[in-house]
Amino acid sequence: MNIFRRAQTQTNDAYCGIEMGDLVKDTLSGFTGAVIARLEHLTGCNQVHVLPQSDAENEMKDGVWFDIERIELIKKAAVQINTRQGGADIPRPRTSGPAVQL
Repeated sequence: MNIFRRAQTQTNDAYCGIEMGDLVKDTLSGFTGAVIARLEHLTGCNQVHVLPQSDAENEMKDGVWFDIERIELIKKAAVQINTRQGGADIPRPRTSGPAVQL
């Protein structure tokens, strides 16, 4: 079994400089939104999940997965990503005993 190897250099970025929270546009459809997830495959078919802004009635719209090669950067860090106070990498707060400082 052969799997194509991607060189580990700064010039061969798997996501072409697109990061979480960037405002992007799909060059084929014009679909625009913020990158909220990334998917990396062994074969190099990397994708980003783009979530559009809600409409005037604040109705949530569905996001779409796009191949990274179709994506054009509109604005870096359009969405501020703050440090998390919970999640799998942070221990669960105690329910008894001394308080835990986070």
